[in-house]
Amino acid sequence: MLSLKNPSVVISLSGLILLSLFSSVLNAKPYQTVPLEIFYQGEKFSNLQLSPDGTHIIALVNVKEETAIITMNVKTGEIFYPAKTDNKEFKFNWIAWANNDRIIMSLRYDSRWNNSITYTQTRLLATDAKKSSKMIALMKPGREQLGWRSQFQDSVISFLPDDPQHILLGVDREMRGYQSVYKVNVYNGKLKRVQKYRTSTSTWIADQAGNIKAGSKYNDKDQTVTLRVLDPRSLEWVDAWQYKVLEEPEISILGFGKDASEIYLNADHQGRQAIYIADLSKPGYPMKLILSDLNYDVSGRLIYSPVHKDVVGLYYSDSGGKSIFWNEEFKAFQAGLDKSLPHTLNYIISLSADARKYVVLTSSPTNPGSFLVGDRDEKMLTHFVDSYPDLNDQVLVEKQLRHYKTRDGLTLEGYLSLPKNSNGKSLATIILPHGGPMTRDGKGFDSFSAFMVNRGYAVFQPNFRGSSGYGHDFMMMAVGGMGLEMQDDLEDAVSYLVKEKITDPQRVCIVGASYGGYAALMGATKTPDLFRCAISFAGISDIVTLRKKARYYSNKSVILKQLGDDKEQLRQTSPRRLAQHIKIPILMIHGNDDTVVPVEQSRLMVEALNKYQKRYEYVELEGGSHYLDYMPHRQQTFEAMENFLSKYLPVNPAATEKNNHAGIEDTRVGG
Repeated sequence: MLSLKNPSVVISLSGLILLSLFSSVLNAKPYQTVPLEIFYQGEKFSNLQLSPDGTHIIALVNVKEETAIITMNVKTGEIFYPAKTDNKEFKFNWIAWANNDRIIMSLRYDSRWNNSITYTQTRLLATDAKKSSKMIALMKPGREQLGWRSQFQDSVISFLPDDPQHILLGVDREMRGYQSVYKVNVYNGKLKRVQKYRTSTSTWIADQAGNIKAGSKYNDKDQTVTLRVLDPRSLEWVDAWQYKVLEEPEISILGFGKDASEIYLNADHQGRQAIYIADLSKPGYPMKLILSDLNYDVSGRLIYSPVHKDVVGLYYSDSGGKSIFWNEEFKAFQAGLDKSLPHTLNYIISLSADARKYVVLTSSPTNPGSFLVGDRDEKMLTHFVDSYPDLNDQVLVEKQLRHYKTRDGLTLEGYLSLPKNSNGKSLATIILPHGGPMTRDGKGFDSFSAFMVNRGYAVFQPNFRGSSGYGHDFMMMAVGGMGLEMQDDLEDAVSYLVKEKITDPQRVCIVGASYGGYAALMGATKTPDLFRCAISFAGISDIVTLRKKARYYSNKSVILKQLGDDKEQLRQTSPRRLAQHIKIPILMIHGNDDTVVPVEQSRLMVEALNKYQKRYEYVELEGGSHYLDYMPHRQQTFEAMENFLSKYLPVNPAATEKNNHAGIEDTRVGG
């Protein structure tokens, strides 16, 4: 449910700061196990942005199961609530200022196709930021074919900084899968088409003036992505760059510079992704290297200075996140921040239109994030709010970067977290592989790891082969690799931890979500004597069955290729088909509205576990998503994990084996 809230509640900025400081004082106590709700209640504040004039801030605020948009006057602290949702049907994707008085919000919700496939849709709405007004949809029904409506309606092509009443929106309103671009009035929703769809282009990109100058198209038949540009010399659309998905390094357009003939790209450099600038005014569009790293991929989002009307740096999505500047003024600006805040990573997340006021997110290994508001003219930097007010260095630990060797000679990275006040030896340990699998774990905060470490477990998060961030070739090891060497990498992580005397080999549990959930189930079947227990959240159990669902998606060829086409191998690496080998208790949790991994995957595993009379607990979250958006679902998940771990992986090595009896526990909720 989406609704408006009475805006009469007013909280002063100074009051918020005092509350935050008071909370910090209360939390400054010796290390102890903290209440579980601190981990599952989620991020309190997110998506902070300054208005163009720098006078107000918008943010998303989570209060129990609801999420609200707040608008705060920076000077007076007065707060207004434009909208909120209970996170049951509609959830906020993002919010943004359209101008100084109007905000737009992207909402997502789940739909079901033919009573079979659950998928996500998005819608874009606008409302006033500082007073009550009617919310309007910015894309009304049009000439959609055969009764269908555009699935994704929140693709903003440009915020048109010189035209505060309008934005450019790309929607496949006229031809499914091919965007047309509309100029949309953010006050009344009136549309004017400025770029008709072309079958040669799926999505469009505008320059800083709002002119459509580039686009891209994906062809699922040959798995190619083609990047197209409007050549400034011939004024003709031409194919500028192309790559084959999963076979060649990716090339993507990040945006245009102040000069519309300059376009920023993410492309390969010596086996790693790097940032380039290409000159469209010259034949062949020569590329100049801007930013690279010999060891890691460089990727992220361009930082634009509204007053300079140019790109000044990059929001760098590395293992921790940071802002990197190549503009000299902003280099000095960042250096000044780092000098003032020497013990934190300082990430400028929002600028006013004149670039004099800003919001910075500071974080450290033991601080998930604090938001500060700054004024460059007054040389003021004020603490605003903490993203997780109850988590600090009394609770959190620093993740240690570790390197370990695999059985076939690869050197892999992983992040080790050790519980406070432990000697780091012979610990009950959790192997926590990430999802994806083509993603990456880093040194930043995550609630699963933080909760487990606080309960006394050592936690190791390996970036197994197939993880992103280490170049194209390394990531492609995930193609057709589920359950094979990727799984061996997790076993080798255990061997490393045991060899280092960190881990008690008799007390290791494997826990993961999505692909990590698959790895947990696979660990229980492939190496039944290695782990003491396993926890799978939204995990895959049968690759063969999952593969059959690929036909419903527009990129089905890539999905099939990534999963692999050796049917016999897929059967041998599907935990559901290997359930007879399991010797350990398993906890499975899955939302029945999961649009990424169908709940069928856990239900099939339950059938197999029942068949072979294995020990398990199963929690099915009624209306639950892949991302645990709804706070009561997070509560159920964390409570189930805590109870399961305390039963089957006691931190105290002298704990008895009384719970390791045969039996089935189906704690299905709402299923």
